[in-house]
Amino acid sequence: MTPDPWMFGWTQVLTVVGFIITICIALGGFRTFGRWKREKLEEKKIEIAFEALSIAYETKFIFETIRSPMASPYEWADMPRIQAESDDDWSQRGTFYATLKRIERNKDFFDRLWKLQPRFMAIFGPQTEDIFLLLHQARRFIEVSAQMLGRKRDYSEGWSEDRQRLNQRMEADIWSGMDEVFDGDEVIPDLDRVSSRLRQFRDKMVSLCRPIVDREFRPT
Repeated sequence: MTPDPWMFGWTQVLTVVGFIITICIALGGFRTFGRWKREKLEEKKIEIAFEALSIAYETKFIFETIRSPMASPYEWADMPRIQAESDDDWSQRGTFYATLKRIERNKDFFDRLWKLQPRFMAIFGPQTEDIFLLLHQARRFIEVSAQMLGRKRDYSEGWSEDRQRLNQRMEADIWSGMDEVFDGDEVIPDLDRVSSRLRQFRDKMVSLCRPIVDREFRPT
């Protein structure tokens, strides 16, 4: 039998065609995987931005509750008494203890914040840690001031101008609405450190996340 002169050539052609098809499928798969990966990252970015935006708005209500000047006796009912402490002194310290209890009651909010921070930094960059620092500072100012004001106080040395200013500063930390405390006829500047940091936190977070959320979920 005479061999077919095209047998070897067609085998080569089919091999090359099969190889080309395999390459095309692989390239298409890589492009599809790349697109899928970008879509997943974008979905995660939108998810984290939405969560951060929710926390930014929720911050206002959480801290208004924590810093409310109105306190009820039940909020310090479990506060230990100091030896020989009068009921009046115990109740006066209780108003500061109530602030710390409110922070404790909102533990879930602060836990969510701590869990969000590293995920947010991973998506939006490590420099965004400064935004979260504003909220951490605000909370810390409240805690430290409430702890200091809640100690048994010694009035034997009298009230110097510096001690009075420090006392006003700490009260402005734990209670809202004290950003215009007067010293005689003069307004004490920048007294409310907490409110200013809360505003900065909210504004920076909204500025960064609102466009991302609106791009995906356009408001009507």
